[in-house]
Amino acid sequence: MIKTSSGTLYYTQQEVNNKINDIMEDGYRITNSIYEEASNRDWCDEYDNWAENTNKDLKFFEIPLMRREYAVTYTITRTQEAKVTVQVTARNCDDAEDQANEAYDTSDLADKVDESDWDTQDVTIDTIEAEEV
Repeated sequence: MIKTSSGTLYYTQQEVNNKINDIMEDGYRITNSIYEEASNRDWCDEYDNWAENTNKDLKFFEIPLMRREYAVTYTITRTQEAKVTVQVTARNCDDAEDQANEAYDTSDLADKVDESDWDTQDVTIDTIEAEEV
């Protein structure tokens, strides 16, 4: 602190900076305490309403809003295509197709597909759903 010849006291810039830092630290301590208490009492919505309303009037300090953990689940649809070739002995193309359809059902054909044969044609995200954990 500096005292002038007229007796007026002035703070040095360092002293002012230290005071500002002390005030900010106190603000963070108070806010953290309120935040923890609201969380422990499950007053999350009430705390957020209070913090948003209070923040409107604050010029420098901002009270943090409540943060919660969420699990976000995506439903993904994947359309895939794979070609399977089977051999039959027939008189013509139509007869060959008929014989193959009689000899093989869907599960027989799926068993013949190697994992590397699958070719992803289209991938879409159908729904997104968040749930607090």
